[in-house]
Amino acid sequence: MKLVLQITLGILLASLVTLLVRIGYLSYVEYRVKQEINEIALQQQQREKARQQAVKERQLAEYQKQQFTIQRAAEQRRIAQQNEAARIRKAEAWRKYYIVPEDCKNYKSDEHMVNCLNHKADAKAEFDKAYDTEKLILK
Repeated sequence: MKLVLQITLGILLASLVTLLVRIGYLSYVEYRVKQEINEIALQQQQREKARQQAVKERQLAEYQKQQFTIQRAAEQRRIAQQNEAARIRKAEAWRKYYIVPEDCKNYKSDEHMVNCLNHKADAKAEFDKAYDTEKLILK
């Protein structure tokens, strides 16, 4: 009977040791799985942060591009307005500068008309030269 009890205790002890080893192994496997899951979660967080940063950078670049386009359009409008104002000032100065000679108010012939138009073209060229060099004096 003593032998049966010793064998039974030996089997129980072996089973207990096997059970403890198996529990230890499963705990280790669980620990490694948790580590892997944490590493994967950390990598996903890093990828998400990188993606969000890339989105922010694209949005910033788009915003800067829009602002540049708006500024360029505003500058072009300002220049166009200045050019239009200068054109109007020049046209007004020409209107004040050029006085049609009395004999050119009614053309007497084709030759007379050509002479009057040539007179006006010469006066315009003289006016443009004086206006562009800012030597024009208007009364």
